[in-house]
Amino acid sequence: MKVKQYRKILLLVLMICAAILFGCVERALGRQLSTQQIASEWSAEDSYAQISCFFSKDAAVTKDYVIQLEQKLKTALQEASEDTSDVNGRTLVDCYSTKGELTLYSDRASITARAFGVGGDFFTFHPLKLLSGSYFDGEDLNKDGVVIDENVAWQLFGSNNVAGMHVEINGVQYPVRGVVKSDKGYFSDAADEEAATVYVSYEILEGGSGSSTGGMDSAAASTPAAGTTDSKGGSYGQAAGTTLDSYELLIKNPVQKFGFNALKEALGLDESSYEIVENSSRFGLMNRFTVLRNFGIRSMNTKNIVFPYWENRARAYEDLAALLLILELLCLVYPVIFAAGKIYWLWKHKTEIRQKLVQWIKVFVKELRIWMKHVKAQERPVKKQ
Repeated sequence: MKVKQYRKILLLVLMICAAILFGCVERALGRQLSTQQIASEWSAEDSYAQISCFFSKDAAVTKDYVIQLEQKLKTALQEASEDTSDVNGRTLVDCYSTKGELTLYSDRASITARAFGVGGDFFTFHPLKLLSGSYFDGEDLNKDGVVIDENVAWQLFGSNNVAGMHVEINGVQYPVRGVVKSDKGYFSDAADEEAATVYVSYEILEGGSGSSTGGMDSAAASTPAAGTTDSKGGSYGQAAGTTLDSYELLIKNPVQKFGFNALKEALGLDESSYEIVENSSRFGLMNRFTVLRNFGIRSMNTKNIVFPYWENRARAYEDLAALLLILELLCLVYPVIFAAGKIYWLWKHKTEIRQKLVQWIKVFVKELRIWMKHVKAQERPVKKQ
């Protein structure tokens, strides 16, 4: 074989290996985002779809709207002959959140941090790494727990192991249920994921009254009016009727796109006021082609929507996965051309190849017969003299 042919084969192998490598990295990206893998964790027996919806302030979506939304989705499941009794497993899991700012106090310091007011199963969709303590349930009747990240923990207490200690928000004492790790890295930094953050119930961020755990009676525990300041100069959360920024849904998906279409129909909002994403398929091959097709356009935000840090990070990973797909396809160009050239050569010399193949078969059959005769001759018994 000539040196030139060796080089072609070596280049072919290298291109195929590079394509496989880019493909593996591309598929690993989506698996790194725990917030995008909830459906796969629930889909061991039944098919589920994970869907996120992000609202503009103009949509004016509140907690009451979410309650109506849940009822519409359950009706859609019933019409699709799905059991919504939760006896054999939950057919619908959801959460909602909104972003604001709160000032937290401890015995030694204070900090004004980014705050997410959450409800429903928020930490099912956002399994943040716990450094101490546990999560709280957004539907907890007491609404008396907070989860802080390590930045807030260190500034307020000088330690991560502070679960069970108390912080003051809006003049009310709340126990720290848990401390979570802040993600670090290029995309996390760009998405503002490393900012000091506290997770509270939607009602706390909204500025309503909270239950005190510091021994105060109900009158003393009530939260002052929203928009005022406390004796230490801290702000008292958001105005009453705070609108939601996002709604996240995990729903039984008996047929493809059922959950996506059911949520879109149930929303009943102008499409300019929300952005809906099917997380469970966003890193699939067809979606990556969609990202490439709209690569420049998708960077233009024509809607008055500010994505939370987890969505910004996921969108960055989407773009990176799409670029890796381009590299993967480029690496496959030479193998495809090489294979096409070989196929063309075979087609061009098909008559000659067919003749050689027939001749080879004849020789093979002839040699096979000779070999079989030889074997039979060896198996014949030798006559005794």
